[in-house]
Amino acid sequence: MASDSGSSSSASIPSTPGSVGSSTERHLAEFEGHALQYAAKSLQSLSSRQASQKEGSSERCARFSVRSLGWVRIAEEDLTPERSSKAVNKCIVDLSLGRNDINDAVGRWGDGKDLMMELDHVSLRLVDPVDGVTLNSQPIHSIRVWGVGRDNGRERDFAYVARDRVTKLHMCHVFHCDTLARHIANTLRDICKKIMLERSLHQSAVARLSRPTDLPNLDKVNHPNGEKLSFQNLYNNARFPTPMEEPRKVMRCHYLGVQEVMRPTGRDILNEAIQYLYYRIPPEKWKFVNVAIAPSTITITEHGNPDGIIEECRVRFLSFMGIAVDNVKLCAFIMHTSQNKFLCHVFHSEPSAGPMCKTIEAACKLRYQKCLDAHPQTPKGGLQGKFSLKRSLSSSIKQSIQCVWGSVTQLASPK
Repeated sequence: MASDSGSSSSASIPSTPGSVGSSTERHLAEFEGHALQYAAKSLQSLSSRQASQKEGSSERCARFSVRSLGWVRIAEEDLTPERSSKAVNKCIVDLSLGRNDINDAVGRWGDGKDLMMELDHVSLRLVDPVDGVTLNSQPIHSIRVWGVGRDNGRERDFAYVARDRVTKLHMCHVFHCDTLARHIANTLRDICKKIMLERSLHQSAVARLSRPTDLPNLDKVNHPNGEKLSFQNLYNNARFPTPMEEPRKVMRCHYLGVQEVMRPTGRDILNEAIQYLYYRIPPEKWKFVNVAIAPSTITITEHGNPDGIIEECRVRFLSFMGIAVDNVKLCAFIMHTSQNKFLCHVFHSEPSAGPMCKTIEAACKLRYQKCLDAHPQTPKGGLQGKFSLKRSLSSSIKQSIQCVWGSVTQLASPK
């Protein structure tokens, strides 16, 4: 009996570890198989997602085959709306024809080899089609102007102007395209339009979120249990008016400076200040500025730096303006300061200062009309006081306008 039990126990002992080990190995093998299948599916989905992203980016990216003709410096004063087209076309002609051996002194992207120009909503890139290396990436927002050749045989020449990152000078980059250059120009135009549309929509959405247009009506109501008083927001469709931005016009010109004068009006006073600054300040020290003219203020800022405000003049304190007697490109206006001083601001505008003075004249007229609209009632002095106020304001504006157009007529009349 003892031997039988011992043999039976001894016979059952070695069978247990073997069964447990085989079961564990089988479960581990199954787990490894599932893990490998999951990893393979994950890698497959990841690669397919990356491929779809690449395909989507390639669909959104426009490509053109071009060849770099080089780049040359272009002056800041040539980038005005009136002169930029002619200046860019001159750069295209000079680089395409090699006028005065200019091609010997300029560099070319890819040493003049065939390149691929890629355009999307972020940048304009020049890519080597052989090895796929990006030679240059120009952000879209940094491109100042662009254009195509205007002369016969230049329809395949494209150019854009951007500021150099190192020298901070404006450079005109010229390319010869395999297709018509207007396709590149139109694509770049559409991209800029889309960027401006998205930016305006974003700004309007932010303005709607940050600036409320409803004024809540707070009324006291009794608490339901009659013990306390609480406030409840009741909207009775009462609209709160949102302030409107003033219309303004921005003009580019050179700012010579400011000169203190003895009187607030007078053609001789104005011309003496203009002549003093014109002959005292050399042209290379003139500041290229943006003059934003609105019915309330005339803001003078550095060109390319909106935060660099040089002067901010209130239109209501403008006492006199006009154009120089001997130079139609020079103009000035006199401001009455809070220290009871009179400062004359002098400007040089191409090709004539007439448009700038006419814009200031329109701002003065609109300001005068707003003053009349803001005081529709008769003052204490009766109708006589109201008419005297109108006569004094209109005589000041009339005198300034006569000075402006008198100077223009005198310069335009034959001698």
